[in-house]
Amino acid sequence: MKKLILVATAVFMVCIAKAQLSSGNFAYGVKGGWNVTNVSNAEAKNKMSIHLGAFAEWRLNDYFGIQPELLYSRQGFRDKYDWDGKKVKAKCRINYLNIPVLAKLYVLEGLSVDLGPQFGFALNVKEKIKYDGHTSKNKIKSFNTFDFSFAVGASYSIDDFILSARYNIGLTDIFDKWDENNKNHVFQLSVGYCLNNLF
Repeated sequence: MKKLILVATAVFMVCIAKAQLSSGNFAYGVKGGWNVTNVSNAEAKNKMSIHLGAFAEWRLNDYFGIQPELLYSRQGFRDKYDWDGKKVKAKCRINYLNIPVLAKLYVLEGLSVDLGPQFGFALNVKEKIKYDGHTSKNKIKSFNTFDFSFAVGASYSIDDFILSARYNIGLTDIFDKWDENNKNHVFQLSVGYCLNNLF
């Protein structure tokens, strides 16, 4: 199923690329920004990080467009707890390659509401633990390599620059072996630069 979704996404993006060659209503660019990430666990705390990547948009008309993206995103969470009477600080970082495919609904000139699925592929998971004056770093191997989430947000274009805010709601667990659910929750603020704004 995971391979099928990846293939379908790749085919979809190729179709968009072919369509834009004849339509002319196509733009692409680069983007980056700030992540505030967590998991659906009441005891976990927010972790701040970054995302970087590229986007393309095929504008169908004045009111609707489709925007696939390819993003490297650092996600994860922080935690604090007591163990053996001492304070422990832990950070978990999960590096993802994310492919959101968003519908863009233009409500005003330059302002759009963005929503759609996101297909994520975990590259690696690392943890950093501080305990009793010592720091240890470890790689975690038992994690789900595929992550599926739903993204909702808004974007505003100013000339060739695009400002966007987005919230990604995870629908699959990061770790199957956890007793409680542990889905990604990610808030993103981005700045994009359009390299060939044809709109």
